[in-house]
Amino acid sequence: MRHILALAAAIVVAAGGCAATPASTAATQPMVPAAYDGTNFKRQLYVVTDMERALRLWTGPLGMTATGITNSQPTSYSYDVFNIPREARLRFATLSAGPFQERTFALLEVTGVPVPRQTGIRPTGAVINANGKLDAIIAWATAEGLTVIPARELRSATQGVGIEQAFLDWDGNVIVLYQFPIPAPVNRN
Repeated sequence: MRHILALAAAIVVAAGGCAATPASTAATQPMVPAAYDGTNFKRQLYVVTDMERALRLWTGPLGMTATGITNSQPTSYSYDVFNIPREARLRFATLSAGPFQERTFALLEVTGVPVPRQTGIRPTGAVINANGKLDAIIAWATAEGLTVIPARELRSATQGVGIEQAFLDWDGNVIVLYQFPIPAPVNRN
């Protein structure tokens, strides 16, 4: 029996799922997850041309909380990273999506120089669980005149059948919403 437990522990460890324990204690000690030594995601940032307008979207229908807005210094690393001319003025805002997703999103407002709207291939997008608010968010985006991309069915091996739908903000940034399960149709009679 001891050999079978040791073999089972070795298979689990070889699969990368748990830390090893000696064979003599494998039956008495719980397996613990292996330590993660990869990188940690901090936040995604979108460049926008009007901070107040962008905040209406992110703190309104998307429900985030702005946790700080600051004027960037002329020495800000953002000029180099985002290829922004030095004559531009920058403001930076961080946003939180609840107590466990603090400051995981940011907006960088660029003014004083032309900022072309993103067109063509869309290189990035924020993917957001709409938590039952998909219809209301899309209605808001439509009322604002934003580009709304038609919804489609989303199939997940773990969550079943849902729906996904996207829209573009005023600067061409992509917001992809998803929701599980598809809500029952509302009787509008």
